Amino acid sequence: MIAALLPLTITYSILIKGGTVIDGTGAPAIKADIRVQGTRIIEIAPHLLPLDNEKIITATNLVVAPGFIDAHSHAGGGINDDPLAVSQITQGITTAVAGQDGGWDEPIKDYFKSLESAKPAINFAAFTGHGGIRAHILGENYKRLATADEVQKMTSIVAQDMKDGALGLSSGLEYDPGYYSNTEEIVALAKAARVNNGLYISHMRDEADKTFDAIKELESISTQAGIPAQISHIKLGSAAVWGQAKQAAAQTNLANITADVYPYTYWQSTIAALSPSRDWDDRKIWVKALADVGGPANIRLSRFTPDTTWQGKTLEEISQQTKKDPITIIQEILNRTKDGKGSQSVVVTAMLESDLETFIRAPRIMFCSDGSIGGSHPRGAGTFPRILARYVRERKTINIVEAIRKMTSLTARTFGLKERGEIKPNYIADITIFDPKTIQDHATPTDPKALSTGVKVVIVSGQITLSNGKPTGARNGKMIRKNQ
Repeated sequence: MIAALLPLTITYSILIKGGTVIDGTGAPAIKADIRVQGTRIIEIAPHLLPLDNEKIITATNLVVAPGFIDAHSHAGGGINDDPLAVSQITQGITTAVAGQDGGWDEPIKDYFKSLESAKPAINFAAFTGHGGIRAHILGENYKRLATADEVQKMTSIVAQDMKDGALGLSSGLEYDPGYYSNTEEIVALAKAARVNNGLYISHMRDEADKTFDAIKELESISTQAGIPAQISHIKLGSAAVWGQAKQAAAQTNLANITADVYPYTYWQSTIAALSPSRDWDDRKIWVKALADVGGPANIRLSRFTPDTTWQGKTLEEISQQTKKDPITIIQEILNRTKDGKGSQSVVVTAMLESDLETFIRAPRIMFCSDGSIGGSHPRGAGTFPRILARYVRERKTINIVEAIRKMTSLTARTFGLKERGEIKPNYIADITIFDPKTIQDHATPTDPKALSTGVKVVIVSGQITLSNGKPTGARNGKMIRKNQ
């Protein structure tokens, strides 16, 4: 009797030939070929011969880099609607770091299951979120300090989420309900997040007049909790602090402090973020808020569900249309969307280009989009190509090697994303191939969903997700759990 022969297992193989390899570490670019088998990079050499049946990607005159890692992303919210994550992969993003600004709707293990069920085209890692946990424990009675028992309950949730793979703890202290917490509460939760080399990342209490006070609080939390900390989307968002980016960036030279930044001089949030005050009926706070950002022409209502005809217009334009003054309009927007009656957001031009460029150059400030899939801020579709087009190719703010380091290995090492963020043998094959001469963002405040161009090929965990600038339909994204 002759035993049946078992079929040989054939490992899928890709050969990237003739590209300029920028490995993400900050090392100089080299000419080299790269071989990928399965999910891993297995070989890097000047001239590799093709194997039988190997997929060959010709990368002549193109840059081959690690897949870009979005250090602060909201792509998880739209992945069910667009699991191909087209606005992300056309930027070269292979990994989105979610769970930002204190957001949290469910335990991290359940969040990962929800993302996995979408079969996304990109990878996801995530933080556990202080604000959402606080809302879960305190309920509607959140406009106060938490009791010791409530803090303990929140801490227990953070500890479990860390066991289940969270990168650390995020907070959004400018937003409800995190706004009503004190430093001691955050320290207690951050202590629970320091296991497995966790990170505390924060949308701080203030990004305007009191930015430096907010940075001091973040540093204090880091010190008291014994945990490294990161400033989310660092910015100087009011006239009172414009021109002080060198002082702010200097804080990231401290051993335990890093930051991320997006390449735009306008931010997006709810209109309430124009002022740290919660006394919204006081017209005086809005007089100052408008002055801080240069007036109502610099505030564009990007979403307003009670009256969609206002969407896309500045407060100045709405004022002219309705014959109401801008402060009355602000208060009306808040009143018409409070208590869950509707939703709203604004895009606000409030930063200096010179401050932004200082942050872009700072060696310990990585890049992020703070963007979403199908969002109303152009950062969601344009961030990473914009850096390479505007700040590398055109303005020469930084060179391409440093830009890619800040898009890849700096983020991977800071967040503890194992075997990612570098072109290196045995690392996960997340790879972006782009044309440095043509890569370009196209999204604008009036057309925020316009896709970027110039990224030719994206590989996620060894599968080609983007080819010739078009999605292939591959959905090979993984859930990246801390230390797993």
